[in-house]
Amino acid sequence: MKKGIIGFIVIVLCLSLLAGCGKSAVSAPSNAPDTQALLSSGEGASVPAPTFSDEELQMLQALQFDDYRHMTVAEFQNKVWEKTDTQVYSELLSRLSKDEALQAKRDSDETAAFLFYVLEPLTKEHWQSHTYSGAAESDFPAGQDHARLEYTYTLTILAADQIKVKDYCDTRVNVRDAMDQMMLGRMEEQLQSTEYMQAEIKTFVEGILPDYQTPELTVSLAWVYFPLSAAEKAVGSDGTVEQEQRMTPNGTESDYQSLLALKTPGYQEMSLADFNAALLAWANADHERAERIDEDDRYDDFKVPLSEDERAFVRWTVFLSGRENGQAVRSIYTGGPENDPWHEQYLPARFGASGGRSGYCSLYYQFSWHIADKAAVTVKDRDRQIRGMMKAVQDFWDGTDTEELLKMSEADIMAKLREIMGMYSTGNITITTSEDHVLFENIK
Repeated sequence: MKKGIIGFIVIVLCLSLLAGCGKSAVSAPSNAPDTQALLSSGEGASVPAPTFSDEELQMLQALQFDDYRHMTVAEFQNKVWEKTDTQVYSELLSRLSKDEALQAKRDSDETAAFLFYVLEPLTKEHWQSHTYSGAAESDFPAGQDHARLEYTYTLTILAADQIKVKDYCDTRVNVRDAMDQMMLGRMEEQLQSTEYMQAEIKTFVEGILPDYQTPELTVSLAWVYFPLSAAEKAVGSDGTVEQEQRMTPNGTESDYQSLLALKTPGYQEMSLADFNAALLAWANADHERAERIDEDDRYDDFKVPLSEDERAFVRWTVFLSGRENGQAVRSIYTGGPENDPWHEQYLPARFGASGGRSGYCSLYYQFSWHIADKAAVTVKDRDRQIRGMMKAVQDFWDGTDTEELLKMSEADIMAKLREIMGMYSTGNITITTSEDHVLFENIK
């Protein structure tokens, strides 16, 4: 069941990463672009005036040694430190981090990338750790409104004489690419749910940890997620979650006593027509009471103690009949046909390997159900079929080997969902979904 959306969260995780593959090697000085090309602002861009002369830039480019990526970090450091052990180089390097013109090109020019992603972090005074930052936006077509993932990650070198510069660089790139990948191909409902996305991000980071542990390099990672809808508020970097404010207070004991009066000894054998009518009359008698209990369910925020059976009654029977009543009332107001009720489900990401490569997959699906004759279907029948279908989908997801899931396409998943929904459909209850309401992410 989908719960209420909670506020922004900042989660800090410490993990070890060793990249398998990354960006191509940075060019050696002989292939480096000339100074004018390096400082070119690009198409329509505006870059601050350069602070280095051509000669000084050539001195910096001279530190981009042949085959430096295959040196250990210690070897690269020693070679740089030996070459720069002069007053001129010392002053030159001290100005590097202040050159905004070069910094503006670090993600588009190979020489600038070398200076700010390799030379500076690996040869500065406190070189053991360096922090990078990034931001990724969703690709959901929602005009100017995008969900945004902002993150920082600190690479800490534990064994400079063992890790190669290439491994360090590839780790930086792979962490960045992994965080960017989290935002792609998401549906609107996912991007609007901070609760869902923060769980996805956390699960993703924790999922890749076993594959990339190394004693030579560690990465500490922190992020904050800004959803597609900017209704919630972020909190401090201590990771404390500020829950979205409820629109109503919690349901009272009196509220629940009135609702549970509908849970008669024979309610499961009642027809949906009769039970739904009784539920609608209860809600109409005091709509504020119904709203309080509805928000308790949405936020999983029950203050009144309920038995397992009572909670199931609220979270399933009342919820499903409420969805059916909602469509019936809508039909009365619009004068149009009564649409089928629907529900959505997010399944947690699965992590594993396929073909020697790490990967992950996740599943979102929305389904609807059609009751041909509410007078001929009992509450027990409806609850059993809907809950049984959802459990079967969950069992398929949990019980299928991750390697097999990674081999599946969205068409395969659609076929499986339709097979399960067909098994739990009857002559009077038809459960369906469609390609537009299923998102199977399969990234490897």
